[in-house]
Amino acid sequence: MAGSGPPIDETAVGQRYADWFSRGLRGIGMRYVFSRRGLWVINTPYRRILAAAHIGPQDHVLDLGCGIGNILIALAERIAFARPPIGVDVSPALIDIGRGEIRKAGLDQKIELRAAPATRLPFDDASFDVVLTSHVIKHLDDEALAACFHEVARLLGPGGRFLMWEFKKSPLSAPLFISARATGLPPPFTLRSEPTLRSALTQAGFARVNRVPTGWFIAPPVPRIALLATR
Repeated sequence: MAGSGPPIDETAVGQRYADWFSRGLRGIGMRYVFSRRGLWVINTPYRRILAAAHIGPQDHVLDLGCGIGNILIALAERIAFARPPIGVDVSPALIDIGRGEIRKAGLDQKIELRAAPATRLPFDDASFDVVLTSHVIKHLDDEALAACFHEVARLLGPGGRFLMWEFKKSPLSAPLFISARATGLPPPFTLRSEPTLRSALTQAGFARVNRVPTGWFIAPPVPRIALLATR
């Protein structure tokens, strides 16, 4: 994959997010926006996007870069999974907060969270039916992105689905970069085009990649890209 940005320290990104979640008013805001209750803000059309993966009770689901577990909580509230879905995040601190969110939702035995990097996932080959990731891959540099996609392909059996959505590389994404420079809020990130992501997924071993309509997001109101890759 052609170089598209500088190296990014995945662990440092996780630590920075963890710091924001634990400090003052910003921490309160972050915990709300990234909670199940705040999904309508940063993941406004999440139900429409998730529907593309046709997730059912028999699917074993992994949320890659799960943060504090908001997507998995939303899924487990409406799907009686035969096996608990699993979320992984590089930040142990976010995993701890996520476990508290799961307890508050009354889903202790129905969701599992683990600390692990996206590039080295502690699971057996072909152990999942669906892998999800939202607003995570921008924090992976080119080498880490390739490693992550190969890991996801390894974890999915034949017909397994990988659903991902992220900020899209587009002239309309300029507000995101302006915000980053003005506030210093986002950790290092690289936005990528659809052809770049398709190429990386194909090289990782996915047989088919389809675009998923995303609809409008409230915050920030910049374009996203969603893709469903199938083994």
